[in-house]
Formats: sequence, C-alpha cells, structure tokens
Amino acid sequence: MSTQLSTRHLLRTAWHTFRRAWLPVVATQLGLSLIQLIVVSPLIAWLFKEALRANGMLALDFGALHFTSGIGMSFALLVVILMLVFWIGALRFVVLVQMLHLSQTGSPLTARSVMQRCVAVAKKLIRPSSAPLFWYLFFILPLSGFGFVSVLSQGIAVPSFISGELLKSQVNATIWVVFLLSMAFLNLRFAASLPIFTLTAATGGRAMRLSWKLTRGWASVKLLIAAFVLLVAASAITLVLVAVTIVPTAITDDAAPAASPVVAAFSLGAAHLLGMALTSVITALFTALLLALVQQRGQLLPEAVLATAGAGAPRDKLAGPHHTSAEPPRKTALTALVAAGVVVAAGLGASHIGTMQQLSQHPQTLSIGHRGFSGGGAENTIEGLEAAAAAGADMVEIDVMQTADAKFVVMHDANLSRLAGLDANVKDLTLAELTQITVRDLAGHEGKIPTLEQYVRRAAELEMPLLIEIKLGGLDTADFVSLLVDELEALDAMQNNIFHSLDRPSVDQLKALRPDATVGYILAFAAVDVPDTVADFVVIEEWSATQKMQDAAARKGLGFFSWTVNDEAGMHELLRRNAHGIITDHPDKVTAARSDMQSETGLADTLIDALTRFVVVF
Repeated sequence: MSTQLSTRHLLRTAWHTFRRAWLPVVATQLGLSLIQLIVVSPLIAWLFKEALRANGMLALDFGALHFTSGIGMSFALLVVILMLVFWIGALRFVVLVQMLHLSQTGSPLTARSVMQRCVAVAKKLIRPSSAPLFWYLFFILPLSGFGFVSVLSQGIAVPSFISGELLKSQVNATIWVVFLLSMAFLNLRFAASLPIFTLTAATGGRAMRLSWKLTRGWASVKLLIAAFVLLVAASAITLVLVAVTIVPTAITDDAAPAASPVVAAFSLGAAHLLGMALTSVITALFTALLLALVQQRGQLLPEAVLATAGAGAPRDKLAGPHHTSAEPPRKTALTALVAAGVVVAAGLGASHIGTMQQLSQHPQTLSIGHRGFSGGGAENTIEGLEAAAAAGADMVEIDVMQTADAKFVVMHDANLSRLAGLDANVKDLTLAELTQITVRDLAGHEGKIPTLEQYVRRAAELEMPLLIEIKLGGLDTADFVSLLVDELEALDAMQNNIFHSLDRPSVDQLKALRPDATVGYILAFAAVDVPDTVADFVVIEEWSATQKMQDAAARKGLGFFSWTVNDEAGMHELLRRNAHGIITDHPDKVTAARSDMQSETGLADTLIDALTRFVVVF
C-alpha cells in the first residue's frame, strides 16, 4: 500500500470509523468522564491532602515550607498520585483507541473484546518503558493546547503570571513564542504515539519515535489541516450550543424573571452534559484521524512491533477495514443513553441553582491596576499611576524595594536590564542614582523610577489608594519593614493604603508592628486550603484562585484577591464570584465589566459567563 495520504482521505476515513461506533464510543467516554469527575478527581485531591498532612501541613504554602519526619511518606504519596494520574488518564485514551480500531477493522465491538485488549495494554502502562508517554500526555500535549482532552490534564498550563512577565521583554517574549511553537510541533509529530503504543508491541519511547517517522514530511501538514477542520466544525457547533442554551433564559428574563434562576440552572446543566458529549465526539474524531494515519502509513512500521501482546493488530488489520457492516445502534441503547443523559443533566441543573443565584448578584469587586496601568504608562511610574486613575481603577498595586542606602523606590525587578537596559541591581544603587534612570516598556511608554515618597504623594493627590507590595530583592536589611512603616507614617500613608507580600515573615512583622494595618499574603500557588496566617486577606495567582480557595478564605474570615488577571473570561468569573479584588494590567476592562454586571436586569448574560466557567468543550 502507498504511504501517501490526503487530508480528504483522513477526514473521510475518520468519519466512517466514528460513525460505525459512535453510540458506544460516546456513551463510554461520557461514562469515563463522569467517573473521573465524581471518583478519580476527588480521590487524587484526597491523596494530595494526605501527602501534605504527612509532612505536617494542612495547606500548600511555599512561604512556610518545612520538612518533618513524614516527608518520605509525602514524596511516596506524590509518586503514587503521578502514577495514578498517568495510568488512569492514559487508559481512558487506550479504551477509545481500541474501540475505534475495532470499528475501523470491522471487528465486533463488544465489551469483552475491548476489555481483553485494554487489559493487555494496561499491563504495558505500568512498566517503566511506558514512562516517555507521561511527558507527552501531561507536558507536551497540554502546553501545546490541542489533541486529546482529559479531565486530569485540563488544568495543566503555564500560570499566566509567568507567561505575562515573559511577554514584557522582547527577548523573553521571543523565547516564549519559540517554546510554544516547539511544543506544538512536538505534539504534532508525537500525535500517533498513543495509537501505536496501544495497537503494537512498541514501548512508550519507541511508539514516540515511530510516530515521528509516520508524521514525517507532508503527513504532519495534512494531519494538522484535518485537525483544524475538526476544530472549526466543533467551534461552530459550540456557538449553536451556547445560543440554544441561552434562549430559554432570555425568554424568562422578559416573561417570568422569578423563574430565570431555575431555568438558567437547568440550561447550564444540559449544556454541561452536551459539552462533555461534544468533547467526547471531537476527541474520538481526532483519535480516528490518527488511526487513519497509522492505517495509511502502516507499511512504515517495522514487523517487530506489529505482533502485540493481546491487542492484536497485524499488518492486514492496520491496512484497513474489512468493510463489514456494523450493526446500527439499537433503538433501545440510544433511548437508554438519552434517558441517562436527561437524568444526569437534571442532576447537574439542580446542583447549579444555588450557583446561578450567587452569580446573579451584582459584584462589588475592586478593580486594582497592576503596577499602574500599562495601557497608559510604564509599570510602577507616576505616569502609570495617573493612567490607572484615568482608566477608573479603584486602587493601584505597586512594588517597593530597598536601595543601597536603605531608602525606598517603586520598582518590581531586582535587576534593571528588562526595564532600563542596564545590567545593574537595585540593591547596589542609591536612591539618587535610581531616580535618575528612565524605564521603558514594549509599548513605548517611559518614565523615571519614582521614590516611594513621590509615588505616595501623587497617589494622595489623585485620591488613589495603594496596594503596596513589600518586595524582596533589594538591599533587604533586617529592619526593612520597620523602616518602611516609619516612612509611610511620616507621609501619613498607613491608614489609607493596604499592603501585601509573598514573604511570610514580612507579613508577620508588619502585622506585629501595626496590627491595625490591612495586610495580604500572596500565594503563587494554592491547593487544598488557604494557610493559617495573621494576614487579613490572601492574594492568589489566577491559575489556582478557584472557587474552592475562595470558599476556604471565607471560612477563615479572609478577603480574597487574585492576580494577575488579564483575560476577560477570568475577569468575568472572578466578578461573578464577587471576589474582593482583581489585580490586572487592564483595570479599565474590569471596571467596565463590573459596571455592566451591576446594570444587568436578567440572567442571560450571567449564564453566558457560567457557560464559560463550567462547560469545557475540547
């Protein structure tokens, strides 16, 4: 057989493969998704909580990280978690590959045949030789943003505060873009790894090398085009799904406003289930594309890997289907699936009633300009402060560092290379030297590095309260915090401004010096619970600023802020949750979105935001 293939052939073969087995495939994938949501995810969360407890910790707090005699057990549980996540996540895709392969070859699709084949592959997955697939499934694939979808890998991403900081420098931005393109390229070339691993005797590493071989040349381009066609179709269907979901709530907003929360909740429940179904369909079609690729270019696979242990994929099987007619889905099976779907959707809808009522409340969230407003001035400059005030920010967040002469400037970076093009450190320069330096951003904004006094006085003139971060990386003398308090008291600036820091000792020291000060504890990553702290509020990076963390903060009487929230979906979610503060580079957008929400009279717009939050499609 020729190893040449076309995009049209890939799509047509994938569609026929999926169509012959769509009902059992979708039903199985939905069932596995629910199991992961209801059983697996809580189990993993519990194991992680126990791993922390073994080391004497009730919450993940890098600022107070310590090691006890139980650290060995903690590491052992973390290894168990990683192995469990890999094995369960990979096995779900193995089931999908086996079911579609049986459909592709025209073999009987029975639970027993699928189970037998999957048991053999499950044994392969627990061997060390499968380890390379871990890096593909839980590093390359999630970071590149397309391919197989799993509940267990959806949250894997580079936190936005890291990518955001990288994009503020031309060199770092270039490196970051190259990194993402490299991940996308590797994902494309390794895309057939899991089907090859599942259907042949290849180990994880060899499956990835064979995938690289099969996707050589134009094959990868044609596969990419075919995948793009699927994503375009899925996007169109998603838009229709959103529109259909919103219509009932829009009607009740006008005709029966009191019924809107219930109607919106059940519409959200239905959309949640349909979103899972659509994700299952797209994932299955993408898998079928890969099987079509392996089928068409199977002659490139060496004979040694084609005799599988229990999976059964001889070359004639990989070469193509026997064209036997699969029995069409039985009406009773389809009826049962629909009935089960209605029950699940109703259950999800009932669980969302309280959520919709909560989300419909008008938010009072503070819009906080991150280092000012980057749309009108360089970060941490007077110009940025003035731009934030003009943009409607409620507060401005700034960074305070200590100079070589133990004074204070408003600056984020310990080194001046990114902002000023100078290879010099803040701790090595005096206040007089630093305030003569001009900083610039990629948008062309510029300004002098301000002293803390200059910044505070100008903020007072603008009637702009500040969120002052105690930033380490300068001189950092032992009396850093007390010197800062002395200067702010001299400026009469302790009462009208609030504070936060990543450094837990600084938070503790500030609260000890000034118990009446409002102080926040910054968490770059949060999990399980918020840590015990003397702070008045927590500031959690957007990636882990979940509803669970917000609820945990509320239980401990702590305020809840999030940083650095620059995407509109994230802004809307935190506004709907009525978080106490959103730290953002775009305070104008947060202020405008909050104003729109406060003027809403129905729940249709609220439902749109809820769909973005709860319904994950491909």
